[in-house]
Amino acid sequence: MDLFSHVLWTSVGARNRLWHDEAVLFALLPDLGFLLILVYGLFGVPMDIGFTRAVNTMPPVFMVIYHLLHSFVVFGIAAILAWKFFPKLLAPMSAWGIHIAMDIPFHDGMFAPRMLYPILPDFYVSGLPWSDSRILAASYSLLLLTWLYLEMRELKKHRRRDNWIPDWIDKAERFAAALINPQPIPATYAEVGNIQGASSQVSGEDSHSPGESPDSGP
Repeated sequence: MDLFSHVLWTSVGARNRLWHDEAVLFALLPDLGFLLILVYGLFGVPMDIGFTRAVNTMPPVFMVIYHLLHSFVVFGIAAILAWKFFPKLLAPMSAWGIHIAMDIPFHDGMFAPRMLYPILPDFYVSGLPWSDSRILAASYSLLLLTWLYLEMRELKKHRRRDNWIPDWIDKAERFAAALINPQPIPATYAEVGNIQGASSQVSGEDSHSPGESPDSGP
């Protein structure tokens, strides 16, 4: 898809989130490779040869970077590392994976995402051109409808905040939050109960004089 679609879809999905800005940056990350190609095509060669010929003469490393940033393999490795060391990054990082998924059906040729690169460097799906006016119209229309639906949902949720029944979006968000930042049940609850019980027993025993049974009468 086009760059604006990636930004707008991410903004709608991550609206009202503390990690909105980070999500937008991750949504733009895969196209960093294309930005390098664009800069080379505009300034790295004589202007009179055209962008297409310039792309054909550029060093292979530019396309390697492009394919790496559009690979689910690279994204998966980055997500695992984030899950291990920086779990709070997983939520905004999802915009990177969504960017790749959006590009697969709407790119073709040399810029079609090699989604399994570098394991299968030549595997890709021939998609429709995102530049087609019908594709753009459908994308922005669906974007507008999604934004309206979410805004109406938030308004309805605000009005029914005392008796709001969680819907599928709430459940999905809770599921994702549990994966990203799991909160295990503290084992200290059981331990505290045992400690308190033991303390009560000890204190009860100490309240009697030596040699006197707790059950003995006066």
